[in-house]
Amino acid sequence: MKSIENTIEYHELIMTLDDLNSYNKYPLPNGYHISFWKDENDTADWIDIHIKSGEFQNKSQAMNVFHDFYDTFYEELPKRCFFISNEKYEKIATATVSPSCDRNYPCVIDWLAITHSYQGMGLGKPLISQTLKVAKDLGYDKILLHTQTTTWLAAKLYLDFGFIPLVQDDVKGWDILKTLTNHPQLKRFNTLKDCEIYSQLMLNVKSQLKKLHDDFDFEVWYINNRNDVYVNSNGKYFQYKFFDNGNKLELVFTGEN
Repeated sequence: MKSIENTIEYHELIMTLDDLNSYNKYPLPNGYHISFWKDENDTADWIDIHIKSGEFQNKSQAMNVFHDFYDTFYEELPKRCFFISNEKYEKIATATVSPSCDRNYPCVIDWLAITHSYQGMGLGKPLISQTLKVAKDLGYDKILLHTQTTTWLAAKLYLDFGFIPLVQDDVKGWDILKTLTNHPQLKRFNTLKDCEIYSQLMLNVKSQLKKLHDDFDFEVWYINNRNDVYVNSNGKYFQYKFFDNGNKLELVFTGEN
């Protein structure tokens, strides 16, 4: 199963961990390596990982997000951003511990990702474990993260590490996560019917895309009356407009990624 499932109804989930001294430690499998950010050459690897994880659909989009996010603390990346590499020293996963003042938490887990071909190979827990180690080595005693229902597998791993929900007005996201995981940390939330956890728009768009592409990642932008669908398929980038609640797609752009 891919780590991002866009057909699930989107809700932001915020979690916190208030003790960085007692988390579970998980070593990397044999043959894998940790390395920290070195220089601008690592930008391409960061972008490649996030495209291959399904986070972004094209390099231009990823580059813009990278600079919008990292430029304010770029000089600190060698101690905050790290990679996991395979036996050939190819970078296949990454995460960042960002400085923050969000809700009085001094740091945040950001941009954690594993490429598709390495998902399900036992790297998720070592990646989170290393992220928490980085935070502790930086002198932090607590940490916060933002995730979402569409990355519910990662959200479950955070709960396994002892993160707890920071509940705001929107509780449906936690109900969705409870329905998908039945995690003991979510006992106070409700279990929903299957039909209540999915977005019909996303289901319709995915159904139409399956008629056009064999293997793909996609994202849909519909806020403020937008109707854009972005697709990454076999190294090519496609942009569509959706109509009729996603039951009709119109191709508006295609190009190499």
